[in-house]
Amino acid sequence: MKNIDKNFAPTSEEVEIFLKQVNFILPEGFLDFFKEADGAEISTDEKYVILWALTEMIQLNVDYNVEEYAPEFFIFGSDGGDTAFAIEKNTGDIYEMPFIGMSKEESIFVNKSFSDFIDNI
Repeated sequence: MKNIDKNFAPTSEEVEIFLKQVNFILPEGFLDFFKEADGAEISTDEKYVILWALTEMIQLNVDYNVEEYAPEFFIFGSDGGDTAFAIEKNTGDIYEMPFIGMSKEESIFVNKSFSDFIDNI
């Protein structure tokens, strides 16, 4: 059984601000989800995923030095521990990677679309 605890939806202005700051491909279904919820917590018996708030993603990527360590990626959430979930900027594909040692070499392909990512949690 999957439990999805969504945050309140962002304003259309907050979505616009986010979109003006991204210069890469977003996965299919990503924007649809985040227009309805400014982040979420998703849990099953086996997994736990925190989807960061759209309004905080840009700053969190700066705080985690993603541009320095894994410039090919943009992180949008985590497992609440040492694993980050990220978009590969040039494809829109979704990967997981460790926060410590984050790099293209340490990344593992997860899904092509955000919808599949959510479905497969």
